Amino acid sequence: MSSKAKFPGFPLFDTAELIHDQADLELYPDLRAALTALPIAQESALDDFHIAHRFLVKYSDVSGTYNRFRSEIQRFLNYTWLVARRSLSQTDTDLVSSYFAFLKTPPVAWVAPGIYPAFENRDELRRSNPKWRPLVHRANEDAPYSVSQASLNASRTALQTFFKYLVSRDYLQRNPLLDVRKRDRNAKPNLNQDRDAEVRRLTDWQWSYLLETLTELASGDAKYERHLFVIVTMKSLFLRVSELAPRPVDRGQIRTPTFGDFRRTVVDGEPYWIYSVFGKGDKTRQVTLPDAYLDYLKRWRTHLGLTAPLPVPGESTPILPSQKGDALGKRQVQRIYEQAMVATADRMEREGFRDEARQILAIRSETHYLRHTGASQAIEAGGDIRHISEELGHANATFTESVYVNSEQARRRTEGRRRMV
Repeated sequence: MSSKAKFPGFPLFDTAELIHDQADLELYPDLRAALTALPIAQESALDDFHIAHRFLVKYSDVSGTYNRFRSEIQRFLNYTWLVARRSLSQTDTDLVSSYFAFLKTPPVAWVAPGIYPAFENRDELRRSNPKWRPLVHRANEDAPYSVSQASLNASRTALQTFFKYLVSRDYLQRNPLLDVRKRDRNAKPNLNQDRDAEVRRLTDWQWSYLLETLTELASGDAKYERHLFVIVTMKSLFLRVSELAPRPVDRGQIRTPTFGDFRRTVVDGEPYWIYSVFGKGDKTRQVTLPDAYLDYLKRWRTHLGLTAPLPVPGESTPILPSQKGDALGKRQVQRIYEQAMVATADRMEREGFRDEARQILAIRSETHYLRHTGASQAIEAGGDIRHISEELGHANATFTESVYVNSEQARRRTEGRRRMV
């Protein structure tokens, strides 16, 4: 995508590693000059920049969230200053509504054909990159730019958090997003696609039935204790199969999940448990343990014959020990999931739920259903999407937001079925 039109704006915020050094603008002469040249009062522009900068600094230790928020705030400030010709403190519902309309059909000059860094090193200074744009279109250059609903939802999430911060700092009197009509936040309809996004999760009834089945089986036969623990852990802690099994790390070493990965900590006088996950891309993240999960953790440790009811610091016992004394591998964990789903389908069949049994058998090898179910239920229960995104290990909240949209879609269909004829 190319155009002779010149982009009127400029990048605002550097990377998470450099954001702390950006407050005084000493190393950013291009940015300082651009802020001075804006069509609003210079003092207002600097105030807007500094409060947005302070907001982003809060998230600089979580790269995915920081990058998502940085992209959105840079885009929104460029629009507010250069298109609406207002300062951030003058943001209202009309401005936000027009901003979402702008995102659906932005000028070509605002869209880049690829991702470019905001700033570059030149002469020991951080100079603005002229190739940077607030929006990116990496599809076929002949195809028009189109924003997805998931992207608009992610924009809303980022702005919602930002506006709440501005209200808490008395920079805004009221969150302007509260009165924005839902249709103004929706993407333009795609006339070639009228199907809902697939909801790849268990229904609440399916999950309850699965949990009840495994609990009953484990109470009658100890060999099913492992199935119960694996299923509950994957669903409650948003885990992939590979995150419960040994995996290679640097220089051929193998990292095995152990009970030492569980840790008790205290914040503001309240104790809580976290689990450190060595996840996708060799990145470590921490997941908060629901209080209700601790009973299942205790039950599993009792079954293994461990003396302490809950893990102790430095404990090296594998979470899923094998009969050989090492740990279960990824394929074995996958097989446990499949066996649990087949056992649940068998019970459904016996109790007359034949269609439901076929549905469960159809996904008996798709372990991600547990992870998506846990995330969807957490969001539906009122969990902060940003926090859940971090615990899922997503690079940003866009995919997590799409899970939320799918959950809303399922709930809408359920409510529709209950309507009277």
